[in-house]
Order: sequence, then structure tokens, then C-alpha cells
Amino acid sequence: MRELRCIVFEDGELIKALIAHGQRTGKAMPPGQISSFEIERTPEVIARMVITSDAGEKTIVPTSGAQLAAAMIAYCIDRRVPVPAHAAKSITVIDGHVALKITMRPD
Repeated sequence: MRELRCIVFEDGELIKALIAHGQRTGKAMPPGQISSFEIERTPEVIARMVITSDAGEKTIVPTSGAQLAAAMIAYCIDRRVPVPAHAAKSITVIDGHVALKITMRPD
């Protein structure tokens, strides 16, 4: 038997997680405002932010895979949401929102 938990992120939470992760890893977002945010579900989940500079230039910032998972896990840890270190983790989409799927097996 195994236990499955899903932590579903609202778009605003995911944006905060991505920005904080970028700052933490030295990959800050380009200057400007977030003008759009979308989730693409191809073979993998991709979160795309479009940043519009004051001059009107648009920069697309995609995040997926390990970077997306690391941002979500760090966000949970920062908010004291327990994330078991030895559990299997993956990213999925539930009801149009990105979710951190945690699968725990008994010892």
C-alpha cells in the first residue's frame, strides 16, 4: 500500500514560488511586470510567464521539470507545509492548476 498527496498551487502561489526560486538560485526574472501566465501540459508540465518591460518588450520565461519541482518544494518548505524527503515527487495538472504529487511507500 502507498499514500498519495497532492499539493495544488493557485497561479499566484506558483508565480511567487518561481520568483523566489529564481532569486534564491541567482536567476532573477527580467525587469518588468508579469503580463500573462499560462500552464502548458505537453508530455511535461511547463509554466510560462510573459514579462513585459517598461519599454513594452516581452520576454517569455518558461519553467519545467526539476526547476519547477524545486520551486514548488521550496515554497512548501518556506510555508512549513511538510514534504517528506524520501517520497517520490512529480508534477501534474489538476483542475487547470499545477500540483506537486507526493507518493509515499511504507518502509
